[in-house]
Amino acid sequence: MVAYDIDWFIENRVIMHRYPATVSLEQLAEQFDYIHDMINEVSVDASLVHVLMNAENLDHYPKQIAKIGNTAKSLLDNPKLGWVIFYGRDDRLMQFISSAVAAMFRTRFRFFYTQEEAFAFLNSVDQELPDLSKRQMT
Repeated sequence: MVAYDIDWFIENRVIMHRYPATVSLEQLAEQFDYIHDMINEVSVDASLVHVLMNAENLDHYPKQIAKIGNTAKSLLDNPKLGWVIFYGRDDRLMQFISSAVAAMFRTRFRFFYTQEEAFAFLNSVDQELPDLSKRQMT
């Protein structure tokens, strides 16, 4: 198994996925499968699991919407998936691609430019979470 920078940010509630500078379609598939497996390990009666996708370092990524959609299908169809929040880049193409893929699966999705905005939004839609601003990361 390949090691990813994917881990629990809030145990059994929020996953943090930090993208590297470059990611291929195959790597995305492996990473989405890994996140899917993490979500499925959470108790069936638990609250939804949210995913924070930190793209601050991401420069090169696949741009084929249909292929990314097929790659993300099992993750985005997961009934235990809460919000998917993508942040960290001022990149209109990335915003368009990620929004289009999320729309294909009617996923709860938001794109933010900053970590602060992403954390504030997640706290606003899930009041059961602790204050994420106290867990700021770089």
